[in-house]
Amino acid sequence: MEPDLSRIRRKLTGRYVVISAFVLLVFGLAVFLEVSRARTALLREQVQQLASAAASQMPLILHEVEEYNLLPSQTAHLESGHVALLDAGSTNLDQKRIVLLNKNRIVLSQFGTMPFDLQAVLPTSQFDQRQYLNLPSGIAYWRPVYLRETSASDRQLEGYVLSAVSTANADRELMRLRNGLLVGSAMGALAAAVLSQWMVGTSLKPIRDQIHRLVRFTSDASHELRHPLTAIRAVMGSVRERGYLQRAEPELAHKLALVDQATTAMATLVDDLLLLTRLDRTMPDHKHWRRFDLAELAEDLLALYEERARNLGVQLALDLQRPAWVTGDPDQLRRLMINLLVNAMQITPAGSSVRVAIHQQGHQLALVVDDQGPGIPPEQRQLVFERFWQADASRTGPNSGLGLSIARSIADVHGGSIEAQSTSSGGCRMVVLLPSCP
Repeated sequence: MEPDLSRIRRKLTGRYVVISAFVLLVFGLAVFLEVSRARTALLREQVQQLASAAASQMPLILHEVEEYNLLPSQTAHLESGHVALLDAGSTNLDQKRIVLLNKNRIVLSQFGTMPFDLQAVLPTSQFDQRQYLNLPSGIAYWRPVYLRETSASDRQLEGYVLSAVSTANADRELMRLRNGLLVGSAMGALAAAVLSQWMVGTSLKPIRDQIHRLVRFTSDASHELRHPLTAIRAVMGSVRERGYLQRAEPELAHKLALVDQATTAMATLVDDLLLLTRLDRTMPDHKHWRRFDLAELAEDLLALYEERARNLGVQLALDLQRPAWVTGDPDQLRRLMINLLVNAMQITPAGSSVRVAIHQQGHQLALVVDDQGPGIPPEQRQLVFERFWQADASRTGPNSGLGLSIARSIADVHGGSIEAQSTSSGGCRMVVLLPSCP
């Protein structure tokens, strides 16, 4: 059967698109993660700079608070958090917030428009360490402020600074970047699909042309071989009819018989090649197709081969589910069943049986041929359908090695499939699935 290059093209295109999409997604993910990491680092730097600017003004603010405390009845104003003012004229505090606290973590003052619950944000431990704090929609930075920091022993804690920056704008930018990368990856995969169709089609064209040339060569060679074979068979038929073989010397008669057998085998091989050439056509010929009962065909064939099976010491068994209606070419499907049946009879040892079964399997008919031969190893079950391939010496017979290839081609032409499996006894099971019709 000629390889289905269209299916190969679809498979190659699909794999190329999957690989391209995977590469684009990995690239997009790497870009997204790197931008996200850079944005996080930038936000941390911003919030740290805000804290540093506020910490530099802490001594002045504390001095204002100290003077303010000297005034009578100002305790309530201190607790309100609006005692001191931060010199933030040069700092844009939109979507930002700065909170100044004394060493008892009481709010001195706070600035900015970013809303959050201050009590939920304040750290619960390690107050003397600088640390980043996570907010629902932002990032915060906690920093203790010391009067002197020459050494850890003489540091004097003055208060704390909490600065925060909203990540809403950064999150929106990352969302747009993510959507842009996804859309770009999808468009890139689509472009890869279009380009791969052209690329794969161009690459497969020489292979398709070569296959067509081989098919034509096989067809032409088979036709040319039929003429001399027909002439040889006609001469051998004339020799037999006129009794020349009986009057010839035994050695010459034996050689002529061998020539007759070889000519018959060669004619069978040529006929098989011509059949495969016809089956290799892109569009099957439906001229001889009709609806018929496959079970009736199987019953007739087993009756026809019963004597041959008896001579081989093989018993034939039938398991038919009626009716088994199919639409197809009866001659071709008869050839398929003959090839499977003869192959099973040849490899089944004497005293064993060959079972042929037909049953409904969903919307398909299953034709099953079981033998009790040596079986086929799993790694060879696809190879047995290749032309001129035989598994081992135990499967070598007088056939040309094209029987299972023809069976597969006939199944493919009828929209079905064939598969080699193993039986419970270790033999081989050939399963043919064909579309059934009501």
